Amino acid sequence: MTSKHSIAGSRGEVAPYLGVGGSALAAVLWGFGGIFATLCTAPGLVLTFYRCWLGAGLLVAMLYLTGRRLTWSALRTSLLGGVCLAGDMALFFSSVKLTSVVVATVIGAFQPALVFIIARSMFGERLPPRDGWLVMLAIAGVTVTVFGSGFHGRHQVAGDVLAVGSLLCWTAYWLVSKKVRQHHDALEYTAGLTIVAAVVMTPVVLLSGQSLGRVHAGDWLWISLLAVVPGSGHLVMNWAHRYVDASVSSAIGNLNPLVAAVAAIPILGQSLTSVQWAGVIAGLGAIAVIALDHRGALGEVPR
Repeated sequence: MTSKHSIAGSRGEVAPYLGVGGSALAAVLWGFGGIFATLCTAPGLVLTFYRCWLGAGLLVAMLYLTGRRLTWSALRTSLLGGVCLAGDMALFFSSVKLTSVVVATVIGAFQPALVFIIARSMFGERLPPRDGWLVMLAIAGVTVTVFGSGFHGRHQVAGDVLAVGSLLCWTAYWLVSKKVRQHHDALEYTAGLTIVAAVVMTPVVLLSGQSLGRVHAGDWLWISLLAVVPGSGHLVMNWAHRYVDASVSSAIGNLNPLVAAVAAIPILGQSLTSVQWAGVIAGLGAIAVIALDHRGALGEVPR
C-alpha cells in the first residue's frame, strides 16, 4: 500500500516538470494562432474582436461549470492584464498593415530579453550567465527562421514603431500576469482579463472602420479555433506562471514562432529552407536546455 508521504513526495517531484511543461504547451498552442488567422478572411481587428468575446464566453462558462463565479474583485485584478493584452493585439495587427509580418514577428521575439532584464528587479530572479546566452540563441534561432527565406514586403518606420509598442504591451502583460498569479486563481484571472480585452477591443474595432459584418460562414471555424487553441494557451501559461520564473517561461515562449513555422508546412503548404531549418533547430535546442536546467527549480505542488 502506498503511504501518504510517498504520494506527497511524488507530487512534489512532478510539480516542477508540470510548470515547465505548461509553459511549453502554452507556447505550442500559441504557435497555431497565426495559422488560423491566415486561414480566416476577416480583417485583423474584426477577427480579434470576435475571438476575444468568444473566448470570454467560454472561460466564464468554465468558471460556472466548476462551481465558481466571476466577481467584481476578480475583474479589477484582471484590468491591467486585459488592457495590456488588448494593446498587444491591436498594435500587432495594425503594425502588419504597415510593415512586413517578418519584421513584426522578429521584433516580438525579443520579449524574453526584456523580461530577463525587468524580472531581475521585479521578482528578484537571477539567471546564470549561460542562460542569458541561451536566451540570445533562442532569439537568434527565431530570427533566422523568419528571415531565412529572404526579406519580403515594404519596410515602414510607422509599422515598426507599432510592432515595438506591441512588444512592450506583450512584455507588460507577461509580467503583470506573473505578479497577479502569485495570489489569484488562474481561471478567474484569465476569464477576467479576456473580458477586459474584449471590452477594450470593442471601441477600437468600431473606430477602425473595419466592418463587423465582414465575416464569411467559413471564418467562424477559424475564429472558434483561435478562441479555443491559442486562447487555452493563455490559461495554461497563467497557471504555469505560479511555478516557473518569468524569464524562464518567456524564453520557452519563443517556441511560438518556431512551432508556427513548422506547422505551416502541412497546414498552409509552406516550406522551410535549409537556413530556416537551422534556425528552428538552434532555437529549439536553446529552449530545451533552458527548460531542462530549470525543471527542478521549484517544488511547490501545483494547484
